[in-house]
Order: sequence, then C-alpha cells, then structure tokens
Amino acid sequence: MLQRAIIIAMLTMIAHHGISQRVALVLSGGGAKGLVHVGVLQALEEYDIPIDYIVGSSMGAIVGGLYASGYSPDSIAAMVTSDKFTRWASGVMEDKYTYYFKQQEPDASWVNIKFNYNDVTKKLSGRLPTNLIIPPYEMDFNILELFAGASAAAGYNFNDLFIPFRCVASDIDSNMSVILSEGQLGSAIRASMTFPFYYRPIELNGRLLFDGGMYNNFPSDVAMADFYPDVIIGSKAAGNYESPGEDDLMSQLQNMLMTPADYSLDSATGILLEHEMSNRAIFDFSRVDDLIDAGYQKTVDNIGDIYDLIGRRVTFESLQVKRSSFRNKIPPLLIDSIYIEGLTQNQSEYVRKLFKHRERLVDLETVKMQYFKLIADDMISSIFPELKFNAYTGYYDLHLKVKKSENFVGTLGGNISSSTSNGAYFGLAYRYLGHQAMSLRTNLYLGRFYSSYLLSGRVDFPSRTPFFMELAYVYNSKNYFRNTTYFFDDKTPSFLISKESYGSFLAGVPASHRGKFVFGINFGGEKDEYYQDNVFSREDTADITSFNMIAPKLLFELNSLNRKQYASAGVRFLTELRYIYGKELHTPGSTSLQEDEFKKYHSWFQLKILYDNYFERFGPVTLGFYGELLLSNQAFFSNYTSSILASPAFEPILESKTLFLPKYRAYNYGAVGIKCVVDLYRKIDFRLEGYLFQPYQEILSDENMQPVYGEEFSYRSVIASSSVVWHSPLGPLSVSLNYYDRSNDNLSLFFNFGFIIFNKSISD
Repeated sequence: MLQRAIIIAMLTMIAHHGISQRVALVLSGGGAKGLVHVGVLQALEEYDIPIDYIVGSSMGAIVGGLYASGYSPDSIAAMVTSDKFTRWASGVMEDKYTYYFKQQEPDASWVNIKFNYNDVTKKLSGRLPTNLIIPPYEMDFNILELFAGASAAAGYNFNDLFIPFRCVASDIDSNMSVILSEGQLGSAIRASMTFPFYYRPIELNGRLLFDGGMYNNFPSDVAMADFYPDVIIGSKAAGNYESPGEDDLMSQLQNMLMTPADYSLDSATGILLEHEMSNRAIFDFSRVDDLIDAGYQKTVDNIGDIYDLIGRRVTFESLQVKRSSFRNKIPPLLIDSIYIEGLTQNQSEYVRKLFKHRERLVDLETVKMQYFKLIADDMISSIFPELKFNAYTGYYDLHLKVKKSENFVGTLGGNISSSTSNGAYFGLAYRYLGHQAMSLRTNLYLGRFYSSYLLSGRVDFPSRTPFFMELAYVYNSKNYFRNTTYFFDDKTPSFLISKESYGSFLAGVPASHRGKFVFGINFGGEKDEYYQDNVFSREDTADITSFNMIAPKLLFELNSLNRKQYASAGVRFLTELRYIYGKELHTPGSTSLQEDEFKKYHSWFQLKILYDNYFERFGPVTLGFYGELLLSNQAFFSNYTSSILASPAFEPILESKTLFLPKYRAYNYGAVGIKCVVDLYRKIDFRLEGYLFQPYQEILSDENMQPVYGEEFSYRSVIASSSVVWHSPLGPLSVSLNYYDRSNDNLSLFFNFGFIIFNKSISD
C-alpha cells in the first residue's frame, strides 16, 4: 500500500513537472544592450521552450511587448535592425514625413528658451524642455502602429494578448513603481521606456510616468505576484551602476535616477541568463546584430540547464497556430473619427482642418502624413497619438493629446571665428493659435562685420490647401573694411560698407511635403559706400551708390537637408524668377574719377537655379553634388565697383560668405561642386569640397574705373575647402583650410564656432 502511494506521488510530480508547468520570462532594461533579449526569444522558440507569461522593463518592455503582441522573434529582429528603429533612437524623422512648408528661415540661434506670460502674477515663467536630446514623434507613431491592433484584439486586457504580459513604469511623484496590466499596450510600453532627459514623459491615468528601470529594472517580483509561475527565466542585460565619481556628472545622475535592482533568482525555480556586455552607451544602437547573436548564444549555452528545469515543450508548429489565431483577431487599422484633446475649441478646429479628408474612413498612412505636418507646426509643442477601437462602429478612433507651444520663444546664438566676422544673435517670437496660426518675430545681429534687424508677422491658414502670408521689415549692414582684406590685390577697393533697408510681402502654398511655392515682393533700397582704390586718407570722402527698387519674385523650393549649416544628408532644389526695377543714384567721392552725380533707371530679369544633393551613404562616407546657375539681362551700374557690388556672388563655403571676392561675382554664371563627408566619430565629420565657378563674361575695370566685359568664357575660378566639424549641442565647431585660386593669398586657415547665417537680403 505504501509502495503504491509513493508511485502515485511520483507520477503526480512528473505530471506536474512535465505537463502543467508554467514558465515566465523576465526581461530587464538596459537601453541598447536590452536587444540581447531578441536573441533569447529566438533560442527559446528554436529549442521548444514554452513562454507562458512575459514581464519586462524599459527595453525589456519593448521586446517583450512585441512578442506578447504576436510578432515572431525573427520579425522582431528585422524591426530592431531596420533604419526605422535607428531613427527611434536618434529622433531623426524619415524624409518623407518631414514637412518643410512650416519651417522658418534658418538663423544663427544656438538655443531656444520657451516661456509663457502669466496674466495672474505678471511674471515670465520659463522652463527647460523635458526631452533635451531625442524628439519622440516618429517613435510614438510607430509604437501606435505596432501595438494598437494587438491592444484591440486583447480587449485592452494584457492577460488576453498572445502571451499574457506586464511591464513596469515609474511614478516619480510618489517614488514608486507602477505595474501596467491593461489599457493601451503601446502607451504602457512607451511609459516603461521613457528614460529621463532622453524622451518626453507621458501621462497615463493622471500620472506622469518614466522609465520602469528607475525603480524596478528586473521585475521578477511582478512575474511572481501576477502570474504565479513554476519557473522564471530571467534575461539580464544591465547591472547596477558603480559608485559615482567625484567629477563624473553622468555617473552621479545615473545613480540618483536608478534604484539598485535585485537580479537574483532561486536556482530551484529559476535560471538567470547574465549577458556579458561591453561598455556600450545606453543609446548606442550600432552593431545590433551582434547583440542579438550574443543573446542567442548565451541561451544556447545554457539550454541544458533550462531543459533540466523545464520538462514541458511547445513545438514551433503549435506556436505558429496560436500566433496566427491571435493576429487574425486584429481589426484592420482604419480610422473613423479623430478627437483632439488638450486644446481650446478654436485651437482644436485649427488642428481638425489640417486633418480633413474626403473619405469617411482613412488609413493610418494618410493620417500619418497629417500627423507629421502638425508636428512641424511651431504652434504645437507635443503630440501623443492613441488608437482606440470602437466596438460600435467596428473601426478605430484616433485620439491626439496635443499640447500647444508656449507663446514666447527667445533665442540666443551667434558666431565666433578666427576672422573679424564674430557676432551675437538675439531673437524673440510671439505665437498665437486660434482659428489661424499667427506669429510675430524679431531678431537682432550685432557684430563688427555684420549687423541686422528683422521684424516680421505671419499668418497661416489651415484650409485643405494650407497657405501663409507674411510681412517683414529688414535692415542689413555688412562692413567689409573691418573684415579680412588680404584676398584683394591693390587695385580692388578695401573700404566697402553695404547697407540695405527694405520691406517684403510673401504668400506661399505647400508643394509636396518637402516643398513650397512662394510669391513675394521686396520694396526698399540698398546703399553702398566705397573708395574706388586702396589709396585714401581720413580727409577723403567715399563714393555712395544707392539703388531703390521694387522686386517681385516667384520661387519654388524643395528642401530636406538635415542641418542648416554643414548638412550631410538630404537635397535642396530651388528655382527663383525675379524682376527688378529701380533707380540708381551715384554720388562721387574724393577718390572718384567721376565728378557729377549720376542717375539711371534699371530693370532686369533674373533666373536662379540651385541644386544641392547628398547621396546615399557608403559606410561612413557620403558624397554630394552642388550645382548653381544664374542668368540675367542686368546692365552695368555707373562704375566698376558699384557694378560688382550689384552682381550676384557665388559663396559655397562658410568663410566665403564673410568676404568680398570680386572674382567670384558675375551677372551670368554657372557653378558645380563635389563634396565628400566622412563620419569620423559620432557627431564629428571630415569634409572635403571643391567648386568650379564659370562666369559667362568677367566684369573688368578699364583705366577710368568703368566696367567692361571680358571675353566670353575666358576664365574660370576654383574654390576648395577641407574641414573637420564637430556638431555640438549648441552649434558646429569647425576648423577649415580654404583655397581660392583667384586671389593673391590662395590659402586661409579658418576657425569657426556657431552659424554664419544672415537675414535675407533684398536681392534674395
């Protein structure tokens, strides 16, 4: 009898061990290193190890959530090795979703300070942005795409996913970990991965949530409390930080933000896969394949111990049937209604007009284009999208949690260089959002070489075809006499001061997501003061040439360049047709050969075509091509110097924008250039550029300082530059060796920090 009881007990234990045994997989955080979890999933499926529950934190929540949504390990591997996932980590949006129409003209700003005016206290209240490094917009929409269908299929209960799932986030207000088990799966995962200062936090159920790893980076306790598994397989991709160094700010922040995690498991009921990781940065997503392979190999190396602990097996075929059954329950991602949250009625109407569509149902790709148009709007600070399945209609409702941008934006910047083109930049903008979007903007440049003031107002109308209208006043002054003059030979005047004061009106409509059509008109004048040779004294007076004009224009522009200075990706194409009509007035100075005041009316057409393209990267190398064509029927002004000053300039490299180079100016010219950009290390580039400038006819001076044309295509000029550029958080720091073949001193060494970007000229 006793023997029989023992046999029954043994059989019961075997049956429990081999048949009813339930397994939970716990995935730690660890940033990029957490992608080893993908390899763990691949190995567990390959060796028929069951996964009945899955719990993750931070990167473990992303990988675990994808698996719980019915994505196979191989499809997850394809996702995390794709360019799309790389953009998640970098915050760089795919080109086709970057909307150029709303972008302001580039300026020399380094930092933006956004703030509101408080009507109660009458004080300015500013704050630093909470996402200092990585814009999350493409990532947020991709998370919606990946998880909205699985959430709907599970009825927004994480127990009813393909694999029951939990993830953890951190509520820093109450200093506690939050277990997420229901609702929007994508939002839960987004909260769990919100590392402070890298991504903007999101609000769930009235709480602002951050990265789950802050308080629980290895949630094995959550697995036990929620699922009561017989066995836990843990995958550890991170460790606790070492004690902070006295002078190491980053290590101090990490230790303040991250509570030490308990990575221990009872060896009788658990096995921990500890991945030996190099000192990889938290957002270093290079060589992702190596991480996946490391996770796979670690699991295979421990498969014997896993088999000893887990007797139950799940075949690949049965798993595929279960996965297909779950994925087939996902309703198609078709949107019936769009709801705007967080804005006033008038502001919501502005957003709805941008999202108008003709069809009753709209697919996610169509909405995605409108979503990114809204992201590009400077009136909007942030958007968080959620798709909620409406059982009554059988389709989804899109909920957009929109936050209006602060009313005021202050900007600071400028330029520091080895030449005298140093300057400071200050800007201030006021923005108002209602039925239309309105903005007032002003800026001020102060420097020895360049000074400028701008005041502009713009109104954007959110019709089915959006359009804008803008009025502006600009004052510009360039003092070439205070800048480097060793590029000039003795016959070229070194005293040149060019000033302009003008108003402008612009109206434009978008032309695809990266382009715009603009009609504009400039009205005002420019005034040049100069000596016609280099021999002058304090008693001499300068020649003065003024030109008051009106200049309407038509412009078409496409622009996807990735930076406002030292771009390394994208393309810019510009076609501009202008008509200029104005009156020239020349007052001769004491060094002029002319004695009488000169007046003349001028009119001409001018066509400019510009093409700047950076091709696909070949490893760390990017090649680029530059082309520029300018055609006009412009006539000479009263003397050689005024004619040169009135001619368009070819200024392809940074330093050339600060120099007066007569040999690179002409009324009609063509230019081509080749560029090579080598990615040396993270945000450090080496650039090599060469340009050929071919005027149709060179503008020369006769013995009476009158302009004459040279022979057609009689000469050409070369500009070349080699630079090392660090794209710092404030702006580019560069050291360049530049070559100009049409000057006495061919070579120059040029150091620069910041942006050499000017307000538009009246001739632009």
